[in-house]
Amino acid sequence: MNRRMRRRDFLRTGAAAGAAALVGGLAGARGVTGQPSVPPDLAVVKGTDYFAATRMAIDTLGGIKKFVTPGAKVGLLINAPLWWRLPGSHTRPDIALAAILACQEAGAGSIHYLTDPAPDYWSKTPLSAKYSAEIASVQKCSKNFVEVAVPKGTALKKAKVIKELFDCDVFINLPIIKNHEGVSMSGNLKNMMGANTGDTNQFFHNGSGTKGDYGDIPFISQCIADHNTLRRPALCIADATVFLMTNGPQGPGELRKLDKVVAGIDPVAVDAYGAVCLDLKPADVPMINKAAELGLGRMDLDKLAVEEIALQPIVSGG
Repeated sequence: MNRRMRRRDFLRTGAAAGAAALVGGLAGARGVTGQPSVPPDLAVVKGTDYFAATRMAIDTLGGIKKFVTPGAKVGLLINAPLWWRLPGSHTRPDIALAAILACQEAGAGSIHYLTDPAPDYWSKTPLSAKYSAEIASVQKCSKNFVEVAVPKGTALKKAKVIKELFDCDVFINLPIIKNHEGVSMSGNLKNMMGANTGDTNQFFHNGSGTKGDYGDIPFISQCIADHNTLRRPALCIADATVFLMTNGPQGPGELRKLDKVVAGIDPVAVDAYGAVCLDLKPADVPMINKAAELGLGRMDLDKLAVEEIALQPIVSGG
């Protein structure tokens, strides 16, 4: 059992307010006096309203103002590029939108894509019409890549990375947890490759001299871990709602529906939880092991505080 596994159920009162509505009360869970309890290592919110689930996950970690201060420049790395089109292959826009609105409410000075989502990305949520101005205010990726050294790298010694990854005050990683035919799974750690140029990522695949994209899994896993030493996210929000169990990262494949949003400040811990969602042991995923060895986070889920919350829809009548 986890050191502190807590479960709470709430009535959902609407997309934005779902994170504050309660039977038993959020105030009761946080303390009658209003004093917040110690935030968990991971907040896992289950519900079919993915926007509300995301807001609840952020609030459970202490609220967005814990991460975003007024005037801050925020960088978002959303796993939704043009080539991930099929169900279960990309981060749901409802989740990304909830993060954007939270940052804006906290007074962020600007929000930037670290890689642009697909052109039709926002049309996949009905909330896009209501929040069209807020979505439009997010600045596109500059395509300005800089070559940087990787001082802590073992396999990766240099990389070409989008400049805003280093320029932003707050970096938020927004991956989808899914199967990956090469490295077992994709999550926070793997999503960092989305901030690179194609030739840098090609080195991940072929830099050890092997043939084929996945001819040397230990090497690419080490490159992924090395790359994550360049910038640690301030906040990780992972989509574990509906995702690929097979034939990832692109699909089509078998889908699993867990309706979960997983949030934390530790990318390794979030990915370790994601591995379990994929019926994997974190210790059996090389990049998770290598990232933990580099001190990037913890993979020992049994020693982490995981708070699981179920958002329940309102039952009318009665």
